[in-house]
Amino acid sequence: MDWGLLITFATTFASILALPGPNAAFAVGQSLRYGARKSLAVAVGFMLATCVHGILVLSGLGVLIQRCAGALVLLKWCGVAYLVYLALQAFRSGVNIVTVSSQTMTVSKMMLSAMAVSLTNPKALLASLMIYPLFITSSGTYISQALALMTVAMAISFSIYATYIVGASKLGKHLRRSEWANKIVASFYLGAAGVLASKST
Repeated sequence: MDWGLLITFATTFASILALPGPNAAFAVGQSLRYGARKSLAVAVGFMLATCVHGILVLSGLGVLIQRCAGALVLLKWCGVAYLVYLALQAFRSGVNIVTVSSQTMTVSKMMLSAMAVSLTNPKALLASLMIYPLFITSSGTYISQALALMTVAMAISFSIYATYIVGASKLGKHLRRSEWANKIVASFYLGAAGVLASKST
């Protein structure tokens, strides 16, 4: 694949992904609650969701999903409900949110939670539908180009959300023993739910 085209794709994809949204708010909330080391599983989950979006779009299934408005609406509200549920859990936790919560939240659960948040965000799929086809050309094989684009997208996804997580964890060290810690974490989850709910499908 042409390197210039790949760099342009990487720049475009990164600029879209870096904008604060439901995924970023979820990543920050998890980092504040569980710390950076454990929350890197969130970045892995988002990376895997990026892979799923790429497969859906590049296989043509994404177009079918896009045409089914009801499916997109259902996805969105499932995501909103899940984020509100996480917010309620955070509100009900004890003051020391790390020691109370980290015992029950495994790395695999955290990764799957991140995938659930990302995959129930219709805008993520629609953005992929708009971007990927622009960078597929007739000069190379379809599969090699698709794999190159997906690999770059996954690397960018992990890097951006890992940056959010590490940055938030530094703030989290000062908040975890505060009586406001749970409320702050819950506000990130509710903020993510609000952003997702406000987006039209």
